[in-house]
Amino acid sequence: MLARLYSRSYTLSFKFVRPSLRSTIQAPTRSMTAPGAAAPSSNEQAVAALQPNQLFKFFAQLSDIPRPSKQEDRVLSWLKDCAKARNLETKQDKVGNLVIRRPGSGGGEQAPTVVIQGHVDMVCEKNKDTAHDFTKDPIRLVVKGDWLHAQGTTLGADNGIGVCTALALLDSPPTAKLPPLECLFTVDEETGLTGAFGISPDLLEGRTMLNLDTEDWGEIFIGCAGGGDNQLQLTMPMEDIGEGVASSSSQFVVNVGGLLGGHSGLMIAEGRGNALIILVRALRRMQAASAVRVCSLSGGDKRNALPREAQAAVVVPDADVPAIQQAIAQTVEELRVEYGLLEKVGAVCLRHPRHAWANKQM
Repeated sequence: MLARLYSRSYTLSFKFVRPSLRSTIQAPTRSMTAPGAAAPSSNEQAVAALQPNQLFKFFAQLSDIPRPSKQEDRVLSWLKDCAKARNLETKQDKVGNLVIRRPGSGGGEQAPTVVIQGHVDMVCEKNKDTAHDFTKDPIRLVVKGDWLHAQGTTLGADNGIGVCTALALLDSPPTAKLPPLECLFTVDEETGLTGAFGISPDLLEGRTMLNLDTEDWGEIFIGCAGGGDNQLQLTMPMEDIGEGVASSSSQFVVNVGGLLGGHSGLMIAEGRGNALIILVRALRRMQAASAVRVCSLSGGDKRNALPREAQAAVVVPDADVPAIQQAIAQTVEELRVEYGLLEKVGAVCLRHPRHAWANKQM
């Protein structure tokens, strides 16, 4: 049984200079807020100076609404209210996909209908030290320089900015030259494209569609690669550490954190750090220097997000603690050279837990 507590704390980090890209979208030119408006929410206040004003106002309102995958009822109700306030027709299929129709205007009345599509759910990830319930709490927006961020969580610009672009089109003045629009809001994109796969054939009339779940400004894509999920289960050899090892060893936690993370489809080719891979690299070097025993390992949160944080609980012989410190230092130096200016902040930390794990079975 490992029941001794120590005050040791060893922290080695790699830090760089590139601004963090976590959960950001670029904020366009600013302008003054119109006087006489109703008291805005904190999110509306955060984006009040951004242009296009109506686009970012919609995004602030959307950010106030929790919308995890498979829990989109509240955001769909909000969209229906937006349509009702503008006397626009709505239709919904049994999967939950919603379409809002706007007649053509400004000379575009006889043009073919154009479908504008975006998905309403978002990837829900937060930093380990952030208290946030994605089923209840709003996303907290903050502007930093030229970028709009979320405080400690994913921003939801995928695909919230597409949803709000569609709403801004629906909110255009009657004189705007637009074709008839069918704004399609699909559900559960992030966990399997459920809405897109299950869409009712009679939901739409238009035959030309623009998908606003895009990656590059000023470019139009005509295809995509798709994706897939894999599950791997391994039977790992386990052993009891025993009293002999317990009497001459200490428990530590190896933490990896501070990485950029990001969407696994969008940023997979950028060479960003993967916390799970970095953690395993550190553990392998530690095990080469000492008889380190791994008690547990965890990291990541979503299948379609690059892991930003990971941790492992380990048992280290007391005599080998200096060697373990050196192993982590060598790993950090390798990471510093490997990632260069790509990662701004990253850390590999070896620390003692605040409480012991008694009778831990290996």
